[in-house]
Formats: sequence, C-alpha cells, structure tokens
Amino acid sequence: MKSNLLKNVYLTIVALLVAMFALPTTMHAGSKYDLTICGVDVTSANCNDLSKIDGVSGIVKYNPDKKVLTLQGATISSNTTNAILSYIDGLKIKVIGTNNLSTAGNTTLSFRKPLTIMGGGVLNMKSKSECAIYANGTNLTIDNCTVNAEGGAYGIAGDNGSKEKFTIRKAKVTAIGKEYGSICDFAELNMEGCGITQPVGATFSSSKHGVVLNGEIVKSKVVIQELTKYDLTICGVDVTSANCNDLSKIDGVSGTVKYNPDKKLLTLQGATISSNTTNAILSYIDGLKINVIGTNNLSTAGNATLSFRSPLTIMGGGVFNAKSQSDCAIYANGTNLTIDNCTVNAESGAYGIAGSSGSSEKFTIRKAKVTAIGTGNGSICDFAELNMEGCGITQPVGATFSSSKRGVVLNGEIVKSKVVIQELTKYDLTICGVEVTSANCDNLSVIDGVSGTVKYNPGNKLLTLQGATISSNTTNAILSYIDGLMIKVIGTNNLSTAGNATLSFRSPLTIMGGGVLNAKSQSDCAIYANGTNLTIDNCTVNAESGAYGIAGNNGSNEKFTIRNATVTAIGTGNGSICDFAELNLKGCYITEPSGAKFSSSMHGIVLNGEIVKSKVVIKKDPTAIETPTADNTAVEGIYTLSGVRMSGELKDLPKGVYVVNGKKVVKQ
Repeated sequence: MKSNLLKNVYLTIVALLVAMFALPTTMHAGSKYDLTICGVDVTSANCNDLSKIDGVSGIVKYNPDKKVLTLQGATISSNTTNAILSYIDGLKIKVIGTNNLSTAGNTTLSFRKPLTIMGGGVLNMKSKSECAIYANGTNLTIDNCTVNAEGGAYGIAGDNGSKEKFTIRKAKVTAIGKEYGSICDFAELNMEGCGITQPVGATFSSSKHGVVLNGEIVKSKVVIQELTKYDLTICGVDVTSANCNDLSKIDGVSGTVKYNPDKKLLTLQGATISSNTTNAILSYIDGLKINVIGTNNLSTAGNATLSFRSPLTIMGGGVFNAKSQSDCAIYANGTNLTIDNCTVNAESGAYGIAGSSGSSEKFTIRKAKVTAIGTGNGSICDFAELNMEGCGITQPVGATFSSSKRGVVLNGEIVKSKVVIQELTKYDLTICGVEVTSANCDNLSVIDGVSGTVKYNPGNKLLTLQGATISSNTTNAILSYIDGLMIKVIGTNNLSTAGNATLSFRSPLTIMGGGVLNAKSQSDCAIYANGTNLTIDNCTVNAESGAYGIAGNNGSNEKFTIRNATVTAIGTGNGSICDFAELNLKGCYITEPSGAKFSSSMHGIVLNGEIVKSKVVIKKDPTAIETPTADNTAVEGIYTLSGVRMSGELKDLPKGVYVVNGKKVVKQ
C-alpha cells in the first residue's frame, strides 16, 4: 500500500512538473479563431489589438464572443497573402470611418463561411490581380454601410454560382472586376432597399450568375445603392431616386421622361412609351401630375396603357395619346382622373377611358380636348361623375353623360364609337334648354325639339331662324342674356312652349329679317322682355298665350319699339301687350281693337281704361317711308366701290363714295 501511495505521489509530481513547463508555451500561443490578418492568426492573445501585425494600422480588433471584427480608420495591406481570411461561421466585419484593404496577387477579403460587412462606415478593397472580395462557396451580406471593391480579375465574386447568395441591405456597393466580372458567380443577388444604378439598365441574371448588361457580364463599374421607390413604374421598371431624372433609358422609352418626387410631377416631352408585356405607366402615387409637352405616344398590347389607383391629373398644354390593343387606354382603378388644359386621345379595342365600377370614380375635364374610343366595352364608362368645366361633348351629336349608365350614352346606350369632348365658348343663349356654344352654334337644329335652320353667329350676335320650329314642354324655346341679340327670321318660324315663356331675354333684343315669327305659350309669356328692351323691325311677329302676349317685367323701364312691322298679340290671362314703360311705333299703328292705345300709366295697350287681353294688331303703315335698318350680317369696315378696304376713319378719308358697314355713304 505504501509503495503504491508513493508511486502515486511521484506520478502526481511528475504531472505537475510537466504542466508547469508546458504552461508558458500554451499561454503565449493562445486560442486560434479561424481568422488571419495579413497571414497572421488571430488568437486570444492578440485579438484585442491586431494593429501590431505587419501591414496593419488603425484600430483592428476581434471579439470572439460576438464574432465581430472591428475596423476603425484601418489600413490592412499585404503583397504576399490575403488581407483578411476567414473560416468563421457568421463573422461580422464592423466598419467605422474609412478603412482600406489592399493586396497584390491574392484575394483581399476571402472567406469560406457566411460573412456580413456592416457598421455604417466605408470599406475599400483592392486586389491588383485577384478578387477584391471572394465568397468561396458561401454567402455574403453587406448591411447599411459602403463597400467599394476593385480587382484586376474579379470585383465581388462567389465560387461558381451554384449556391452562393449575395445580399445587399440599404447599403452602397461599387464593384469593378476588369477581367472576369464586377459582380459574378452568385446564385442569387438580393437587394433590399437598394438597386443597381450603374450601368443604367444593368440587372442580375440568375442564368449568368452575375450582373449583366445586354446579356453580358459587366466588367466595368457596377453601382448598387440605397433607393427610394416612388410607387410608379414605367414599362414595368420602378421609378426610384436613382433613375427618376432620366427615365428614357428604360427599354421601350424614348424622348424626355422624368419624375420630380417633391412635386409628384411626371414630365413627358416628345416621349414614346411602349410595352407589349405590361403597363406603359402604372401609378399608386396620390396626386400624381403628368405634365405633357409636345406630342407624346403611349401604347400597350394586352395591358392598360395608363393605369392608376390614386388620383391623377394630366395637364401641361401638350398632347397625350394612349392606345391599348385589348385593355383600357386609360384606367382609373377605383379613383379620380382630371384632364386639365391639354389634349388627350385614348383608344382601345376594349375601353377608352374607364373607371373600375363607377361607384365612386370622378372624371373631370377642364378646358381640355378629349377623344375616346372603346370599341369593345365603352369609350367613356364606369365613372360615377363626369364633370366638364369650360368644355362639352360635341361628338356624337346629342350624346350625354348618364349617371345611371355611368358613362357617355347616346339613345340610352353606352357609346363605343368616337367620343369628343372639347373646350367650348358659351354664348349666354339657350335653345330648348341647351346652351349655345362654339361647338354647336353653326347647327342648332340637332337639339331635341328643333328643326329647320337655326344657327348663331357670335361675331355679330345674330341668331338666324329659317323655316324653323322650336318646341319645348319643359323650358323656354329661346332664352337670351346676350346684350344686343338679333333674331333674323326668314320664311315662317314657329316657337312654342307649355309652362314657360317662349322667347325670354334679359338684355336688349331685336327681331328682324323680313320673315314671320310665331310664338305661343300655353300658360306663360309668349315674348318676355325681362327688365329690358324689345325691338321688332320690318318683319311679322305673332304672339299668343293664356297668360301674357308680349310683356315686360313691371313696366318701370322696358321700352318696346315696333318699326315698319306687323305685330299681333294675345294674352288672355293678363294682357296682350303690357308691362312696358314705352311703346314706340314707327311706320306702323294699332288697328285692333278699334280705339285701343298705349297707356304709360297702365304700362300697356288699353281700351276703355283696361289692359287689352284680346287680340291686338299693329300693322305696318303702307304709306310710311321705311327707315333703312342696318343688317349686321353685312361686312363691317370701310371699302371703296371697287372693294378695296380702307384703313382709318371715314372723317380722315378723301371726298368720295364709300361702303361703310355695308351701306353707301357720300363723304363731302
């Protein structure tokens, strides 16, 4: 037993001695961390300050617990080996400030296990003849920092592209690989909050395993940077902070196309945008404005040409042509569209300009010209409202917007042929409740209730009726606010209404032209001079009503002049000719009832002190000398008898005979 005890003691002493001799060596070597800097192992002994390694300066340290290699204002340079070589699974390189790594014939940063570069600083890596960054069969992540990699062979590369994933997250990365590729040999390139901005049009190709342009691996500078996306695509390409200043580089786009995110303004100037696979323009921007300058052409095949889900305005004074073969030309998908002071032409085999369901979409056209064709389903349809400001529907004639049909209709059916809406000048004149405008003034006979020749010339304020019939059961036949309107009657013309004044006007009006005007109202005025003056000159007017024949408003200031004309009036309810301050008869006289006369105190034609309600006849005096009346349809100006137009005023011209506003005048 003793001997055994002593033996055990001796063995213990020997073991202790061995351990004591071995201890300094172990403490000096430290634990290795599968990481080398300029060929020197990073260990527990040196990890807190790696700047003492040859080729290293600045702050370089490694925390093994967190697997974080920190570089702060660091320089790591080697001519014989890698600047950094890692086998650590999950190594994170934290860059603070600007850091520079360089090598000669070796990869600058090489690693065989997943690695992340992060920290917000800058990491510059350069290899003369190899990879700047080599993800050797593993994954690389660059997160929220700036990395610039340049290699004589490769910029940033995987091994063979079979499985390596490269993720860039809200970071800026530049890469140059002069011989083989700037970013290549990766199975995937995942860009989160960033995108390729250089070369313009470059993309990642999964089949080529790298960044390509025109189908070839890019070897020049590639820039990937953090982007702001603007909820807008052109030919399927996102509009971002990187490309918004020049969108003409997108495939299918030419001319000037640019987007200002501050103003939410997309400018098209002489632009062409065409796609066979997607929308020409797709917007989710609330309040996008498309500013069109010059003529711009957009076209698609099986998609809506212009599609948007938030309110949009087309404006700018230019022309916007949108055409889709088989979908909407312009699609307001559950939202509102405004076209303001420009020209828009929309054509499709399906829909011209359409909302989604017509439940809430509002379409406003403001002083603009719009044409729309939707041969399959409708030219302008699926809108809850169509608001036309300073413009109106001019084609098809008689077409209107139907809130129940939710579109432009003709004869109760949605129009699928060409619809034209254009800027109008309104002339303060309505025929059967329809406004007379620059669009319809040349032919007013197309208005419901109108036949014969009815037209208006705004230049000389002349409404011509020739063999016309104007009839309405719901409103005035003619309502005028035009100061100085002349109604020229040719042949026999008949106007009739039910419960409204047949001819009503609020500014001075003259009926003339040599023809006949018959005006009849069942229960209101036949002719109503509403607080203004009426002149009947050298024609025949017959007015009949169950209420008033020819009447002013209250007789306080209205003047009624009849010049060389024949007038009959019947107002069985209230008076045949009444409510005038004056009745001036020139070249004519009252013939019926016998003894009737105008009373200034009664403001009308009276008999035995009572307003006449039976037939009043005023006849042209056959012995009277007619006073020539100017026909404002004559050419205005001063001309010689040979037809030469003279400038200046008549008083300044030499003596002679001139034609002044259509009449011969002798200048003494």
